[in-house]
Amino acid sequence: GNVSPAATITVPDTTAPTEPSGVQLSDDGLTVTGKGEAGSTVAVKDAEGNTLASATVGSDGTFSVTLPAAQTNGQTLTVTAT
Repeated sequence: GNVSPAATITVPDTTAPTEPSGVQLSDDGLTVTGKGEAGSTVAVKDAEGNTLASATVGSDGTFSVTLPAAQTNGQTLTVTAT
């Protein structure tokens, strides 16, 4: 009739986060903002697939990524969440 203390485990998250939404580039071309799954990592990549910068989505579901150089000449950027 005696019960042991409970054992706990953490199950890995194997579901990919949804794509970032509301993604915007600041007027100066240095900051990408938007919304995503809290705790996921957002990466901003150039047209060749090179990662320019990344950030973690906050507990409120928003992110802000500061780029190393201004993107103001019609560049194509890709934003993904991991």
